[in-house]
Amino acid sequence: MSSSMPDNFNVNPPDLPPLAPTYSHISIAQLLPSTKLLSFAGQVGHDSISNKTPPDFASQVAVALANVDKCLSTAGATKQDIVQVRQYVVGLSKQSPEEKKARADAIEKFMGPCKPPSTLIGVEGLAVPELLYEIEIVAVVHK
Repeated sequence: MSSSMPDNFNVNPPDLPPLAPTYSHISIAQLLPSTKLLSFAGQVGHDSISNKTPPDFASQVAVALANVDKCLSTAGATKQDIVQVRQYVVGLSKQSPEEKKARADAIEKFMGPCKPPSTLIGVEGLAVPELLYEIEIVAVVHK
């Protein structure tokens, strides 16, 4: 980082869903000259290309994970840099076995051999009624 770059700054990938004026998609904190802490706002199943939210849970999980990939790329990180995952699921206790398996399979495929600590939280609702899934990521990049 150049000396003119602040120690903490926010980044908003242009190809992610529009933001509310109160937050950013990515917060980057420069911990050491070669180490950055990345915090990603909750990524949801809203597709910014089609400007639509798929109606089914499995598709929303897939879109949310694609959005995480965009954040990782924008921040110069990889899945191996992820150190914490938090997942929020609307109606978790009422999900079908198929929905639970779809989420678990998608996360396993997405993360590959990387297995950071992860928390799964059932919630009553998310920011807008059609959203069924949200994922937050914390990563540390050493370069």
